[in-house]
Amino acid sequence: MKKALEGVKVLDLTQFEAGTTCTILLAFLGADVIKVENPATGDLGRFAFSEKRAEGIDSFYFIFLNANKKSVALDLKSIKGKEIFKEMVKKADVVVNNFTVGTMEKLGLGYDVLKEVNPKIIYASITGYGTYGPYKDFPCFDIVAQATGGLMGVTGYSENPPTKVGTGLGDSIGAINLAVGILGALYQREKIGEGQEVEVSMQDAIFNTLRPIYNFWYLMGKQPLERTGNKTKLIAPWNSYKTTDGWVVVGILINPLWENLLKGIGREDCLGDPRFADPLTRGVNCDAVDDMIEEWTSKRTKMEAMMHLVNADVPCGAVLDQKELMENPHLIEREMALEVEHPTRGKHLIIGCPIKLSKSKVKLEPAPLLGQHTREILGSMLNLSEDDLAKLKEEKVIL
Repeated sequence: MKKALEGVKVLDLTQFEAGTTCTILLAFLGADVIKVENPATGDLGRFAFSEKRAEGIDSFYFIFLNANKKSVALDLKSIKGKEIFKEMVKKADVVVNNFTVGTMEKLGLGYDVLKEVNPKIIYASITGYGTYGPYKDFPCFDIVAQATGGLMGVTGYSENPPTKVGTGLGDSIGAINLAVGILGALYQREKIGEGQEVEVSMQDAIFNTLRPIYNFWYLMGKQPLERTGNKTKLIAPWNSYKTTDGWVVVGILINPLWENLLKGIGREDCLGDPRFADPLTRGVNCDAVDDMIEEWTSKRTKMEAMMHLVNADVPCGAVLDQKELMENPHLIEREMALEVEHPTRGKHLIIGCPIKLSKSKVKLEPAPLLGQHTREILGSMLNLSEDDLAKLKEEKVIL
């Protein structure tokens, strides 16, 4: 069975999280993703947050973001390194980077240069604020994108500071948008025969997630929404509820599900209560709604509460921690929690591919060591001999 992106060659210049999340999705879809890394440091994420940095062992941060890729260690600051990279571009389909604006141009490897080398190349980049606009040169990490994109403005409680989401959504949402853009450019290239530049701003990507929020913004007379944590005074129930061993969440938008909930928790006496007539009315009376639900959930474990309410056709989910997720039977069956064997880390659990294609199944492979595939790729892709490779290594162009 052929893979969806089989034959698509991606030169991956990304590091840390925003770009690598994009390229791992392409790899999961079957693209041949080749990480081109600095021989001296590699992707800077390799040793970020690593307890074994002194031993030169890659961090799990890197490992989780770089499965199914190959690594070529190539010095792009050297003349020969640039020449080799351009030769690789001639045989590639996509170049992806998440450097700050202007870095690729300073290296002499910007889009204007690479499209002359290969007019069909798709040149993709993700930056904090994009390649144009007043903010384009501003430095940006995930928490900054969450703030300036509006996500922190609607997250947390009004009496506390604005809160970032617990995971790197500025990075990952931006990366998913970039992957979509690359796929669109590949599709369009089949029609017009030319590549193009694809760029995504982390701020843009976060701002794009606020579309539903603006419905309520208009309802509130264009006033900023109050940060109310998991609950909202506009609809109810829509909150987290304490159990004997943790928390569950319940979210209901339509009356039939509200009726299911009341029957599920034995509160049929509230079926005709005017305080709970519709989602907006329940929102006004959200405290009463929440008290009623938590009175029931607080006597059960989170999985007992979840399974009971789900069986009553109520949208309810247990709040799962990292251990529970890796041991979750549903995620295991869907091959989202998988075990792989890494050359230095040994057997460990990793997150699989969230995109399921019935005619394109890709085996999960461990993240590469720095420069692990340099000789293989440069030998097969550019027909470099062992003598050529030995000389390049001696000159420190490759690892």
